[in-house]
Amino acid sequence: MYVLLVLALAGCKSGRLTELQRLEKSVRRDLPFAVDSVRWLTGTDIPTLKFSNAHYTALAPDAEIRPDGEYVVCNMLGSGNPSRQTEDNIWRNVVASRRKQRVVCIDRYLRQGRTEGYAYVLQTERKEYPRYGSFHWDVSDPRNMEMTGAMLTDLRNLAMKRHHLAGGQLEAPTSQDAYWQLIFHADSLLDARLYDEARQVYDLAFTDDRFILPSQLSTSARKMAAAGNDDAALAYLRHRITMEKDFYEDPSACLYAELKDTFEQRSSLYHYDLELKEQLEYIFERDQYDRLLWSQAERNQPDDKERTEQLALRALATDSLNLSLVGDILRQHGFPRRDVVGDFGVQAAWIVFQHAGLDSQQAFLPQMEEAVARGDIAPLYLALLKDRIDVREGRPQRYGTQTDSQGRLAPLQDASRVNEWRHEVGLPPLVP
Repeated sequence: MYVLLVLALAGCKSGRLTELQRLEKSVRRDLPFAVDSVRWLTGTDIPTLKFSNAHYTALAPDAEIRPDGEYVVCNMLGSGNPSRQTEDNIWRNVVASRRKQRVVCIDRYLRQGRTEGYAYVLQTERKEYPRYGSFHWDVSDPRNMEMTGAMLTDLRNLAMKRHHLAGGQLEAPTSQDAYWQLIFHADSLLDARLYDEARQVYDLAFTDDRFILPSQLSTSARKMAAAGNDDAALAYLRHRITMEKDFYEDPSACLYAELKDTFEQRSSLYHYDLELKEQLEYIFERDQYDRLLWSQAERNQPDDKERTEQLALRALATDSLNLSLVGDILRQHGFPRRDVVGDFGVQAAWIVFQHAGLDSQQAFLPQMEEAVARGDIAPLYLALLKDRIDVREGRPQRYGTQTDSQGRLAPLQDASRVNEWRHEVGLPPLVP
């Protein structure tokens, strides 16, 4: 009787396995070597299992992917097997099962003496796997070898990209420029559907609050949520809550129950026009993103003229669009008030005109002066705009914030008083 009870309970337990757990259990039996830990990646087209071992896995590969991308099939006449894997290459094993209608592509990397890698599960849709069976045809059928082979080739390119990324030594940002480099890098990983790696780089970028553009935490949260990583999305929103005492989203549209109370409390305190605030923050973010992407390309890849020109055109197009959007906002609402859109919303209007043409800057100046008088924006921003207009009109600047085409300080109205004027608007003294 006791044995029957144990068997019955065991049957109930296995019956409660989710589809993904059943798939994992089956795939782990397919792997030709034992693994210490596994984790499913989120948001991938093909179910992907990331695995790692605390030791080196010496099982011979079916193929070797070399640093230059060359694909060498092993165990063929004259090819032999590499005696030991190095950190420069990727070892691949491919396991096909006609019974399970499955092909598992296993790519292994050697990192600091340990084996890590990814198992890509090409599973035909079956009654056991209605959700994670990605294909409506039998991937294991030899008649479909050409299509399956094409997918394995695509996975080789993905394996190389992951390998190159892992080889780079990324560090926490120590400057605003380094922060933006990490953001650009994370976004490129996201575009390549390398969601797990993108999350790692975003995490690194957000390690120092001094360099973070707060709205980027919300933007990254939306991107990770769309990729299926709600843990990352929730972490970034919590980070912004910590950074900004007045940050909140519409409580009625909040996707995370853990944040709803905080958003409701802050909503009752600040009463922001969230739609306008978020629009202005997005304008600010795009201004910075496209401009810095262009400038970094000019600095880091000066020989790639075509890409630099494309990014320059993109930045200029963003400037034009932002100017139109902010112009509409000013006509409908006047200069944004801090108690309506918050600090970054106010600064967005300024930064767009800081990059606009001279006529637009001259027309905007009176509204900027009124905003400073009301206390909606700091005098520092007005000083920067006035200097820019003066230099463009051929006059000496008052605050010493602008340089000429050679990168030298543009002429000053009065060098003996410039630091006094800078102090009045909150600027540090000019270094002699």
